[in-house]
Amino acid sequence: MKNSIKLSIIFLIASFSFTFGQINVVSEVSKATVFSNQAQITRVQSVKLEKGNNQVKFIGLENQIMSPTIQVSGTGGITVLSTFVRNEPMPKSMQSKEIILLLDEIEELKRKENLTGKQAQNLEYEKNAILYNKSANGTNSGFNLDNMLDLTEFYRNHLNKLDSLVYEKQQQVIGYRTKRNELNEELTKMGYKSNGTVMSMDILSDKAQTVTLQLEYVAQSIGWTPFYEIRTEGIGDEVKAICKAKIYQNSSVDWKKVELTLSTTSPTNVGVLPTVHPWVLRFQSQMRNSKRKDLAYSQSNTVYATAAELSYDSKSSAEYTVATESMVSREFSISVPYSISGNNGKAAVAIEEFTMKANYLYYSAPKYNCNVFLIANIQEWEQYNFLPGSANLFLEGTFVGTTFLNPNSAEDTLSLILGIDKSIVIEREKIKDFSRNAMLGGKKKVDMGIQITVKNKKQLEVQLMLEDQVPISSDESIEVAVKEISGATKETETGKLTWRESIPSGDTKVFKIKYEVKYPKSKPLSNF
Repeated sequence: MKNSIKLSIIFLIASFSFTFGQINVVSEVSKATVFSNQAQITRVQSVKLEKGNNQVKFIGLENQIMSPTIQVSGTGGITVLSTFVRNEPMPKSMQSKEIILLLDEIEELKRKENLTGKQAQNLEYEKNAILYNKSANGTNSGFNLDNMLDLTEFYRNHLNKLDSLVYEKQQQVIGYRTKRNELNEELTKMGYKSNGTVMSMDILSDKAQTVTLQLEYVAQSIGWTPFYEIRTEGIGDEVKAICKAKIYQNSSVDWKKVELTLSTTSPTNVGVLPTVHPWVLRFQSQMRNSKRKDLAYSQSNTVYATAAELSYDSKSSAEYTVATESMVSREFSISVPYSISGNNGKAAVAIEEFTMKANYLYYSAPKYNCNVFLIANIQEWEQYNFLPGSANLFLEGTFVGTTFLNPNSAEDTLSLILGIDKSIVIEREKIKDFSRNAMLGGKKKVDMGIQITVKNKKQLEVQLMLEDQVPISSDESIEVAVKEISGATKETETGKLTWRESIPSGDTKVFKIKYEVKYPKSKPLSNF
C-alpha cells in the first residue's frame, strides 16, 4: 500500500513537471507585410514538444504587438490552447554581441567601483582608530615631551598618508562611475532595453515530436511611405518616374534578410459610413437662433476591418519587385531580402518605375512674374496608378524642385514644372502713347496699353503659352471696352488672355493689350 502511494506521488510530480515544462524559443523575423503605419510579422521556428501540454515562450519580440491579431499554426497534431503577451526581463543571452560586451564592461566597472569604495571606507576606519588611540593616550598618560614629539611625527606621517590614499580611492570611484554612465548612455543609443516582449502559449501535442510553428501578428512602430523621382532630359525626351518606398521600423527587433511586402492598405483600417439627415432651409434670423442640428452627415456608424478579415539609401531596384492588385489595395512583393535595424531603422526601396510620353511647353504670366517656366504635360496620367506622395524633379540630372502627386485629382493632365529658363526673356511695360486718363462729364475714362516682348535666345524653336488679362466689370456702371489683344483667346467670364505661340530660335515677338475703362468719378475703383 505504501509503495502504491509513493508511486502515485512520483507520478503526480512527474505529470506536474511534464505538463508545465517551459520551452523558450528564439526566432527571427522571416517575412513582413508592411502597411502605412504597422506591419504583419511572420516567424517560423522548429520546436521540440513533449506529449501533452507544453508551455512555449517566444522571447525577444517587438515592443508593440496587437494581441487580437495573433495567429499560431503548426505541423503535426497540435492544439494551441491559449496565447498572451507581456513584458519580462530580457535574458542577457538574447542581446546582441555588442550589447553583451557593454553589459559585461559595465558589470566589471560596477564591481571595481564597489570594491574601491569599500577600500576607501576601510582606510577611513583605520584613520579613526589612530585618532581614537591618540585621544586615549592623551587621557591616560602623563605629559612627556619626547613621547609627544614621537607621537606628533607618527600622526603626521600616517594620517597624511591615509588621507592621500582615501582621496585616490575616491577619485577612482568617480572615474569608474563616470565611465559606467557613459556606457549606459551608449546602451540607450543602441536601443538596449532590460525588459522585452514575450509571447507565451500553451500547446497540446498528441505525441512527442518536433513541429514547425508559424507565428503571425501585427506590430506597430513600423510603416512606409511612397515618394518619387521624376527624371527627364528635356524637350523631346520621355519622362521616367521611379516610385520608391521609405521604410521605417522602430520595433526594437532587428530584421535580418527579411522577405518584404509593401501594402497600401492597413489591417486596422476604419471606415465611416455617412448618414444623410433632412436638409432644412431656414432664414438667416432663424439660423442665428438655432443650434444647427441639421448636419449633412453623421459619423455614428463605424465599420471595423480586423486583421483576421484581411489576409535612406536605396538598396534595390524595381526589377526585383512584383506589384499585384486586390479589390481594396496594391501590394509590392520584393524578392531581395532586407536587413533593417529595429532601433530607428530606415531603408529606401525602388518598387516601380515607368516611362511616360510628355508634351513640353514654356509658360509665363508676366503680369505677376516675367520668368519663363518649362512644363512637361503628361496626358491620361491616371493609367500609371500613382500613389499619393511627394516627388523630386530632375532635369538633365539636376534637381529642380519638388511637387506632390495626388492620384485623386480630377485633372486629366499632369503638369510638372521643371524650372525657369533664363534664355527666354520677357518684358512687360506700358504703352505710353496709349495710356492716359480723362474726364467725360460725370465719368472717369482710363485708357491702358500693355506691351509684352518675348525674345527666344535658345538654339531651338520653343512652344510658349503666355497668359495675361483684361479687367471685367462687376457693375453696369463700370464699362470695359477691349481694343486689342493681339490674337489672344479671351475668356469672357474671367478676362483671362491666352496666347500659344511657336517662337523660332533668335526671334522676338510682341503682344499688345489695349482696353478702355469708364466709371463714375464719384466712385473710385478699389483695385484698379
